Amino acid sequence: MIEKDYIMRMIAQLSAVLAKVLFAKQAGQYEEAAQLLEKSYGELFGLSGELLESLDAETLAGLLGDREKIKALATLLKEEGDVFAAQNEGAKSRQRYAKSLALFQRLLPTEDPTIRDAVAALQAKMK
Repeated sequence: MIEKDYIMRMIAQLSAVLAKVLFAKQAGQYEEAAQLLEKSYGELFGLSGELLESLDAETLAGLLGDREKIKALATLLKEEGDVFAAQNEGAKSRQRYAKSLALFQRLLPTEDPTIRDAVAALQAKMK
């Protein structure tokens, strides 16, 4: 029960962060969006940006353990990739997309269409 409550709180926090990030991106406030994402890595997962960059997807997935946490982190990394892409920072964008894709792929096979759609979209961005 405690784990389920934690996951529900994390999903609510993730939704709030994503709404703020999407608003900032639409307003062209990419630095603010990036700061929101950086802050959320620490608040939601206890990960610093440096640690997040240094760990591969397999290690991250092992640390997170839970499928919902992995999906949440993959979603945030995809959003950060979009922020970097909007700023014409191709190398950083591809790196975030690649890690996001690897995390989403760890959740396959799945019946969750959002994961399958995310994998397909990220594969298209990586081409």
